[in-house]
Amino acid sequence: MGLFARARRALRPEAALLKSHGMIEGEWIPTEKPLFTVRICINKRLNTDRLPSCAGRGSRGLADLLEQRILAERIPASITRGPCMNNCAIGPNLKIQAAEFISLKDDLSQANIEMIVEAIRREAERRKAGQVADTPEPLLP
Repeated sequence: MGLFARARRALRPEAALLKSHGMIEGEWIPTEKPLFTVRICINKRLNTDRLPSCAGRGSRGLADLLEQRILAERIPASITRGPCMNNCAIGPNLKIQAAEFISLKDDLSQANIEMIVEAIRREAERRKAGQVADTPEPLLP
């Protein structure tokens, strides 16, 4: 293989994605175009004032986990890691575009993760059907 072919292969963005998900080249099929975005706060404070932050409570790992689940289940959504949403005391926080705002209240249990994935699935199905929600349903009491 020539130098340019190796360089071109190394620069392909999907090659890193394939490796990170344990897939071999040729078996990865991209999901359909994302219908919406799920924004997750990954703000981390220096904590000189001892205030909580979403990243300090595991939001970066949560973003990675949700991204893997979305890819594995082929849900037409994307994950965006973003700045503070001004709800640090009840984070990690995430917002499904034009739908639910979810504050996990420092609880990254498997049940809450499944609840988030289910909310993302519902939003994807709603958008595929062309429905428009009047008001999003609250997820946590």
